Order: sequence, then C-alpha cells, then structure tokens
Amino acid sequence: MREALRHRLHKLQDSTSIAQQLGVVLSVVCILGLIVVSIFSARLSGWAIAERIQQNMSLTAATIADRLDVDMFERYREVRNLAQLRALDIAWEGDAALLRAALNQAQSGMRHFAWIGFARPDGQVVAATQGMLEGTSVFSRPWFRDGLKGPAVGDLHEAVLLAKLLPNLGATGDPERFVDIAFPVHSRDGRLLGVLGAHLYFRWVEGLRDTVLKAQPGVNIVVMSSEGIVLLGPERGDTPFTKDRIARMSVTRTGAFVQKSPTGDLLTGYAISDGEQDFPGFGWIVVAQQPAEDAFASAYHVAFRIIGYGAIALLVCVGLTLWFARRLGRPLRQLALAAEEIGRDPKITMLPRLRGNADVMHLSYALRSLLRRLTSAETRYEMFSRKHEQDVAALKELADTDPLTGLLNRRSFLAMADVALDSAHATGQLGILMADIDHFKQVNDTYGHAAGDAVLKHVADTFVRTLRAHDHLARFGGEEFVALLQDTDATGMQALAERVREAVAATKVVFEDEAIAVTISIGAALAHDQDRDMHKVIERADLALYEAKNSGRNRIVISPEPSLQG
Repeated sequence: MREALRHRLHKLQDSTSIAQQLGVVLSVVCILGLIVVSIFSARLSGWAIAERIQQNMSLTAATIADRLDVDMFERYREVRNLAQLRALDIAWEGDAALLRAALNQAQSGMRHFAWIGFARPDGQVVAATQGMLEGTSVFSRPWFRDGLKGPAVGDLHEAVLLAKLLPNLGATGDPERFVDIAFPVHSRDGRLLGVLGAHLYFRWVEGLRDTVLKAQPGVNIVVMSSEGIVLLGPERGDTPFTKDRIARMSVTRTGAFVQKSPTGDLLTGYAISDGEQDFPGFGWIVVAQQPAEDAFASAYHVAFRIIGYGAIALLVCVGLTLWFARRLGRPLRQLALAAEEIGRDPKITMLPRLRGNADVMHLSYALRSLLRRLTSAETRYEMFSRKHEQDVAALKELADTDPLTGLLNRRSFLAMADVALDSAHATGQLGILMADIDHFKQVNDTYGHAAGDAVLKHVADTFVRTLRAHDHLARFGGEEFVALLQDTDATGMQALAERVREAVAATKVVFEDEAIAVTISIGAALAHDQDRDMHKVIERADLALYEAKNSGRNRIVISPEPSLQG
C-alpha cells in the first residue's frame, strides 16, 4: 500500500512541470495561511464585539439601577425634608388638623406616595393624609419601630392596615405594593415627638421599566430582591437564579453572563442598587436580558463577513500564485525547447542566453559552455577521422570556413587556438574577443534574413579591416564572432576591441535603400598559465560578453583575473 502510494506520487511528480508543482505548493500555503488568518480574525473580532455587547447589557442594568437609586433618594429626601420642617413644630406637638392639612398639601406635590402619616411615640396615628388610619396604632409595624431609632427604609410589601382604605389593585390587576420610608421627628430641644411615615407606590418602578422596554425592544428588565426573588417582571415571585449565582452577583455588583434556558440562551446583564448619598438602598438586583442569538447577531455578521472577504482574497492569491509560478517556469521551458532543436535544425547551434533568476542564468551559461566543449570534441573527432583521406586539403577548406563571411568556423578556430595557447605559454600573452551583434533578431524580423546576412558580412569585414595581420577571426554561429589576439596585453586588447566597436557603430549597412544601424557588444579575456585549454579563456570572454549585454549593449567588458572569479 505504501509502495503503491509512493509510486503514484513519483508518477505525478514526473508528469508535472516545476511551475505546476510550485503553483500547487504555493496555492496550498496561501490557502492554509488565509484560512488560519480569516478564522483567527473572525473569532477575534467576534469576541471583541461580543464583549462589547455584554458590557452594553451590563451598562443597561447599571443605568436602571442608578436611576432607581436616584429616584428613591429623591423620595427619601422629600420625606426627610418634611420631617425636619420647622414650620410644623406646633403641628407636630398637638394641632392635628393643621398637621393633616400640611400632610395633604405635601402629598399633592408628592404624587408617588399613597399615604403619609405621623404617629406618637406610643404608635398612635394622630394625623394622616385623607385622615386614613388616624387613631389607629401602628406600634407593631416595622417602619414605625425602625423609625423610632432613626431614618428607616422598608423593603417592598403589600398593604396591611391600608388594604381596606386604598384601591387595592395596581395597573396589572395585582394588589398594590409599597416601599416604606420613616423619619423620627424631634422638637427644637431634641425631644422625640414621634415618627413620620410614608408609603411609596411601587408603580414608579414599573413606569421606569416600561420606559426602558419601549426604548430597547427585545430586552427584558427584571427587578429582584437581594435574595433573588423577582419583584418586578413577567415571573413575579420566582427565583430565576441559583443561590450561588446570586452570591456571585452580590460580590461583583455588576457584570454580564450567558444564562442557559430551556427556550434558548439569554445574555444577562445585572447591577445591584447601592443607594444614593445618605439613602442606604435596598440592594435590589436589576437584570437586563436578551436572547443571545439576537444580542450576538452583529458579532456573527462581522465574523461571516471577515471569512467571506478572506475567501475572496484566497481566490485572488491563488490566481496570482499560479500566474507567478508559470512565469518563473517559463525560462526553463524555453531552454528545454531550444535544446530540443539543437541537432534537428542546422541553423541552431547554441542555446539562447536566458534571464529571470540567478539559477536560470547559471544553467544557461553552463549548458552553453557544455555545448562548446561538445563541439570541440566533435571537431577533434572529425579532424582525426579524416586525417588520412585523400582530398584532405579540399575538405579542410570546406570544413574550416564559414560560407557566408569567409571567416574561420568554430572547428578550425578552436583547433588553431589550442595550438596558439600552447605557444603563448612560452612566447607571450594571448587574448580572446567574443562579440555579439546587438538586437540581431530585430534586424531579421524587421528587414528579413537577407538583410541580416548583409549585416553579418559588414561586421565580419569591419573586424578583418581593424584587426592586425597576425590576429585570427572566426564566426562561431549566428551573430557571434570570436577573435584570437596574439602578442597582446590587457591595454592593447581593450584598445583594439574599442576600435572594432567604434568602426562597426560608425557605419550603417545599406540594404535595399534601407540604412541599418549596427552595434556590437564585446567580452574580452586574456589567457593565463593556469588555462589548460582554450575553452577556459573563451568561457571567461563569453561571461564578460554576457555582462556587456546585460549592462546596456554597445560596450566592452574585460573579464577579471581568474583568481578574482573563484
């Protein structure tokens, strides 16, 4: 199984190009990278938005709790101000009619109070709004007993003594509920005169809740006692949270969490009323709830949008990756196609110089050098195989010259050059000029091959006129010329190369009434003792020519010393 899988993998690799393999690898990397980034970004954004939504829900509960405390403080202050009103000193100590009138007047401006009354220290009510409970003892009522000791606030309860005197149905059809506020009343000399008590309607809390519900559709508001019993909300009297949850709320005071529910998860924000100024507060827990699916909808939407944009970016990146991979593989394919034509098309004797990246350039240079060495081996083989043939002179003439320019061809030049190199080691220096006609393909494409032949002859003739009598010139193929300079140094070689370059550039080739401007690029190299054969010198000259071409053409580049190249 493993061997079969490996065989299939190798078969797939052998049937696909480098560009295709590179495209697949880069595409997979892009896909994995963008998927990871998109998911991470979506989750990170979703968490941030969800946290902000939880904070908003917590803020909603805290705002309502603060409003409850502020409103309750206002009611608390109203009763306190009334208990400390010095204008009622006479009424507190005996004028029940005057006190009743004052309380009635105060109630008209304090519409949230159902009942306001004053009881003596023994608990007997001496004056009250609308005369209710006058003459009745409230000694056993918690608000009265707490009021004897100091300012007191009683938690929510239903009417007991007032049940028969007040309309006992609230807006929801349930019995009215009240909050008690009580303050001791003292004379100017500090004597305790009694307790001023007030029963505050719970309706104002219901009104506040209705206002919030209208402003925030979909959000449910619940007010609970400090023990977690629902005081105001759809399920009044229930305990929707466990004791542990209530205990944690009491510690943190405000916050938000997701509550599991049979009908769906609920995003729950809470805040505990802590009172306002000297009003101690009831410790009520205000809860704001919304279905988690609705609350986090915006977070889900942002996450899906990020993933969607990531998918679009993924398609773009994959497309660019495939295009880039094909572009990288194009020089290698061109090199392979050119190599296939060598030996089939007699006009193609050398691989083209290709660019694109350092690897392609190095491979192109190495293959060109290999072809030269193969040609040299072929030359030796042919020369030795025909050495003893009868018509050696005639065949040598045909084999050693280029039919178009009359110059030496590659085979004859290399044979002569190796002999010259052996002599140069003992008698003097030897130089190589390798020249290439600039934009020669453009000349052929524009004016035709006949014009190209005329340009080749012009360059060959210019070389012959400019070189010295003991120098040798050959056409290596295509638009490439090689000159062997004997008894020369670097200065003389550069000067001679410059004369050739200037002579070519100074004269235009006239062909069929068309004046064709021609320039050449030249690479030059000197032979040295460590050169075992002429190929090393030609390779350095070819590399210098490569640099001349890449640095702008119509120029000369001298190859550095061999010791500086390695």
